[in-house]
Amino acid sequence: MPTLRDLQAKARKLFAKWKNEYAKVFDKDKRSPSSHLCLTILMRNNSITNALKAEAALKARFIDWNEIRVSPVAEVQEVLEEAGTPNAEQKAYALRRFLRDLFGKYTKTNLYFTLMDIPEVVPVIEPGDKTEQPAVSDDDDDDDDGMVTRESGLPPHPEVPGYVDMVKILDQPVPLDPKLIVEKNGVHICGITWDDAERGPFAVVWRVAVSEGFIEPEFEGTEALARMRQILPEKERDWFAFYSILHAENNWAKISKNSDKLREKFVKAKA
Repeated sequence: MPTLRDLQAKARKLFAKWKNEYAKVFDKDKRSPSSHLCLTILMRNNSITNALKAEAALKARFIDWNEIRVSPVAEVQEVLEEAGTPNAEQKAYALRRFLRDLFGKYTKTNLYFTLMDIPEVVPVIEPGDKTEQPAVSDDDDDDDDGMVTRESGLPPHPEVPGYVDMVKILDQPVPLDPKLIVEKNGVHICGITWDDAERGPFAVVWRVAVSEGFIEPEFEGTEALARMRQILPEKERDWFAFYSILHAENNWAKISKNSDKLREKFVKAKA
């Protein structure tokens, strides 16, 4: 029977291996961390081939994960059923509930399907910059509703503190700060894996842990979650979950088979 230290050492070794293998995943895979987390829900009791097919179908139907978060379950279910996803209704409900929990916990989250790009050139608006204002014709007099216009004496932005120049915003949108984009793309949201043993992310990470042998097969559910918290260093849990998910995506058939086999072996031995 391996000791806790043995399991911790094995987990550290695997983490170092995965870090070497998957650290540059963003160079090839442009999906957002949110997409990887949501894929785990589609992977439950499913093949990776069909899970990816279901993910592609969702991308074709919805704008982003945020739209799925606020859409009726029936709409999401319909897309999953058309993709041939088993237990489509359960997955649709689980997916929407997970996205709502994710959105509620992490305010700085990228809910697009892909990573947010950092603009190569960030335009700097100098004080006193002016954009050409649209000409006002006499034909517009009938539509005057009493609004204050620049032609009536309002100084140009940004000379009036707190004044929002809608023409400036529409004509020259200001991009997000690069640091904020990096934060939104962050893997820190994978920390949600350790909040609930019933969610898809932990279910996948647990199967990886059983298959790779750094958690005993007798643990499952909330007990497995507590055991994993003992084994994994707290500062590395987010990245460990992310790398585990990437590893599962690339080896799902083998991981599912190994974890099921080890669990069946334990159940027979116990009986």
